Amino acid sequence: MDTSALITRLLQLAVRPFLLLLRFVQKVALALFGRVQWSPPRWLSQTRAGVSGFKRAHPLITASGIIALLLLSCGAAWTWHWYQHRPKPRYVSVKIEPIPVTKLEKELTFPTLDLRFSDSAARLEDLEKTSVPGVRLDPPLAGKWMWANDQHLFFKPTEDWPADQKFKILFDKKFFPSHVLVERRVYEFTTPPFEIAIKDLQLYQDPANPTQRQITATLELTHAIEPGELDRHVQLSMIGGSTIFPPNDPAPHFTLTYGLHKRIAYLRSSNVILPAKEEFLKLELSKGVRTAQGGAQTNHAIEDKLRIPSIGTAFQIESMTGTIARNKNGEPEQIVILNTTADISSTDLAKAIQIRLLPKREAEKTEQSDSETSDSETSDESSSSDESARSAESQEDESSDTTESDQGSKWQSPTDVPDDVLEQANRIEFTVVPSEKAQDRQHAFKIRVESDGELYVRVAKGVRASGDYPLAEDYNAIVAVPQLPREVQIEGQGGLLALNGDRKLSIRSRALAGIEFEIARVATTQINHLVSQTQGKFEDPEFRDSHLFNQENISRIGLAAADCIRKQMEIELFSLRFFRAPSQTGRRRKRAWSFLSHCARLGSGEKETDHVD
Repeated sequence: MDTSALITRLLQLAVRPFLLLLRFVQKVALALFGRVQWSPPRWLSQTRAGVSGFKRAHPLITASGIIALLLLSCGAAWTWHWYQHRPKPRYVSVKIEPIPVTKLEKELTFPTLDLRFSDSAARLEDLEKTSVPGVRLDPPLAGKWMWANDQHLFFKPTEDWPADQKFKILFDKKFFPSHVLVERRVYEFTTPPFEIAIKDLQLYQDPANPTQRQITATLELTHAIEPGELDRHVQLSMIGGSTIFPPNDPAPHFTLTYGLHKRIAYLRSSNVILPAKEEFLKLELSKGVRTAQGGAQTNHAIEDKLRIPSIGTAFQIESMTGTIARNKNGEPEQIVILNTTADISSTDLAKAIQIRLLPKREAEKTEQSDSETSDSETSDESSSSDESARSAESQEDESSDTTESDQGSKWQSPTDVPDDVLEQANRIEFTVVPSEKAQDRQHAFKIRVESDGELYVRVAKGVRASGDYPLAEDYNAIVAVPQLPREVQIEGQGGLLALNGDRKLSIRSRALAGIEFEIARVATTQINHLVSQTQGKFEDPEFRDSHLFNQENISRIGLAAADCIRKQMEIELFSLRFFRAPSQTGRRRKRAWSFLSHCARLGSGEKETDHVD
């Protein structure tokens, strides 16, 4: 068998599986779609005939061509795989930090443009230069480029950044060392947009002349503008259409003055006449305000609203609360605080105030309570197991029932207080707490009520605030009596107490029926252990290893009780029996000291409110 016949036979064997697969597909297609006839075009028939003739005439060339195509395909696949897995160069990435708005100061400091590189990117000789060439901004901006370190490049401008401006950073080819590959040589960033904020919009009243009222506001700008630019965009209008400016005052009814670096504008309106009904004023700033540098514009309109009171609503009682405040001596005092919407003297306001202590409110009996009573009487005849079940259920609801009963026994609203109950209520005297201002909007009044309960506070109508604003209606409120804290305080410093002299300890207490003292006596021979085994301040010592060595090892501890009859009590220490132990001589008693292990650990002026009986 010659070589051509062998090659032909091998090709037939190689192609045979594909032919069998093709025949199988043909049979499946014939079963599904039936017989389909197709006549090939003339050029395809001629091409097929030519290929068949060439294959019969030159079988060796044909086989060689097929093998070459196969080898070429394998080589192309291997080449693509090698290209995808070849070693890739290490690129240095660049991060551009956003530029903040220039901080408004007397001397402006323009923010720098900072570029952070993921790896070392600077030339050694450029690190010491005060200005680095080879990098520039487009559009240009006055300033210089510098390296802070080998990974931090920054641009320090000598003028402010224009608002909403797109810049390009262009690097020359020789700016970086040859071994440094950056992702690209052109980067872009945008400066912050131009924005305006309305602050402190209010109705200002001249303290010296209360009839002079003006609308004032502050406009804060992120960039400087030309004087007169804002005037075309600011508008004052009443939402309800009322007129608050004098008829002879021409529009726009306001003036603008500029502050630091023309980035702050102060608006002041003409004199305001209060309308007949309360209404809202709108300060609107339209879009399109242009900056002085670059010509950037605001992209949206902004507005703010202000309540303009009428003559009848200009002066009102805003809120009323009761609280505890301490005076300069540290003593707690009961204070009632009133907040008003207009300035008024506390002394003038006090003339219209009445404070009464309401009696205890009787809980109202309902059908539900009657049924509960009958149920409880019936439950006495039930079995013990049923009683236990009901007891458990009542314990679960104890807290909620207590809260509801407490709420029912308290006056919640002035409308709940009948006139006869108000007339029987005791009137509470109060004193005005001086204010720093002659006329203010917050006023404090000091009271003294020993019992708990609710206060009925009335501010009579007709009292007039600054500007001749009257209080249109009586103001009534229910305020809970501020409860004085339960306190125990040792007069003087805590720590060691000498038993020479009167041998007495002064205690100051408040809102307590009695006090129990725990007192420990340390002999003179144990003072050294007290010093060596404790840490911290001497008036509040702490044993280093209290589980191994504490006050019980160096002292004799006893308890003493006293009734809180006086504000300041004196406890005679030698009234305790263990201080008269026969084993201790009179000389030692004179030289002995007492260490107060509980109460005396409180420093000077400190309080204890929750750990007393």
